[in-house]
Parts: sequence; structure tokens; C-alpha cells
Amino acid sequence: MRIAVDGIYFDPGGPFWESELIALAAGVGADGVNWPLKADHGGQFDNAADAAPWLEDQGVAVVALGLTKQLSATPGAEQEFREFVRYALEVAAALGVTLLDCWPYKPPEVTKADARAVLTSNIEAVLPEVEAAGCLLSFEFEPDTTIERYGEAVQFIRQFGPAARLTADTYHIVRIGDELVPAAETIADRFGIIHLSGSHRGEPGSEGDRCDHAAFVQAAVRAGYTGDLVLQYAPPENRAASLARAVAVARAAAGQ
Repeated sequence: MRIAVDGIYFDPGGPFWESELIALAAGVGADGVNWPLKADHGGQFDNAADAAPWLEDQGVAVVALGLTKQLSATPGAEQEFREFVRYALEVAAALGVTLLDCWPYKPPEVTKADARAVLTSNIEAVLPEVEAAGCLLSFEFEPDTTIERYGEAVQFIRQFGPAARLTADTYHIVRIGDELVPAAETIADRFGIIHLSGSHRGEPGSEGDRCDHAAFVQAAVRAGYTGDLVLQYAPPENRAASLARAVAVARAAAGQ
């Protein structure tokens, strides 16, 4: 089980942020990064494959691609989303990644039912290509999006093939009022990836965090989870020191 730094929350900024993210992850003892995928790559490297030497040099893997075009449940954007997934599969092949991480944002003017209909159509359209590439497409459930609680999320995702998965974030599960261990037991074979965050959206294990990260991770493992842990939380000013502590919490939760 690899411990990764989330590149969306821990974006160091500046023109060379990708290599800085890789160096940050290596410096705090993490194994990998959750790579925010831009529509045209648009970062330091001309294409994703150019990042491979930096990753290898630092001993850092890309555990997932975060799809930054959050259009999976947006009516009228179906074609754009599907083309972005195809682009993501190309990048995944270049970086040796097997998981695409997606947030099914619900536009405020769109009903939940309509957003779900669009999400269903999009999953059905792209899943054969995702499966053919040996990848997983994982959707994060959280309050005020297209899928909100773990129970409805599992019920929704089970209508699709095994390549359709769920991204479980400790912060979102707790803030909606659900319990972590029952969530892990229910998600079971539909886990895509786990995001660790404090219940206050701060550093896992810091003061005020009500999440039992170890209990959640171990329940997920008992349910068959063999994936990775991504540290996704609001970074304090000293992000490196915070991340080093969070990596230690994640490793303890994973029994490492």
C-alpha cells in the first residue's frame, strides 16, 4: 500500500510545480503523488512521459490521475468529458498508472436526477475503453455532488462493470454524519482509492481530528482493498512538516 501526496491540494505553484511536487513527496517520505491532469497537460513538461525520469530519479510513483475537467455529470458536456477520459488513458499508459480519479461535480442549476443520468451515460460510454486499457475509473462521493453518501454511492456504482469504482475520503464520510468502518465494509470490492483527511479537513491525526484512520483503513483491507492512500487535506503554512507527520499517520494506519 503506497502513501501518496495529493497534487491538487499540495500544488507548490510556480512554473515548475510538477517537479516540485515530486520532490516534496520524496522529501516527506511518501511513495507517490496523485497527479492533477490538465486538459492539455499544460505544466512543466511538454507531455506526461517527460515526467518519467523525474519520478524515477526521486523514487516516486503516480498512484492516480486526478481528472481536473469535472464534467462527468454536466449536461451538454458529454463529448468533452469522454474525450478527456481518452486523453487520460493515453497519459496513464505513459506513466504506468491504472486509476483515474474523478469528482462528479453537480452544477447548482442541475437536479441530482439529471446529473445522475448524465453520469450514467458517460460511464457507460467510456467504461469499455477504460477496461480495455486495464484501468479503473473511480468517482468520489461527497455532500452536494451527484453521489453523496456511501450507501447510495455503492448502489449507484454496482450497475456498472468492475472497472467503475468509488473514491472514499474520510473527511466527506464523517462530515455528512456517517461512520467510517461501516462505510469501508459496505464499499468493499468497489473501492477505487482512499483519501485521508482530518474531519476538520486538516492534517490527519492533528488536534480536533475525529477520524479513526487506522480503523477505516484496516476495515477496507479486511474487505479486500489493496490500493493506495492519498493524503488530501488543506495544507498549513509548513506543508513539508505537516506532510511528514501525515505520512507517518498513514503508514501506521496501513500497518507499515
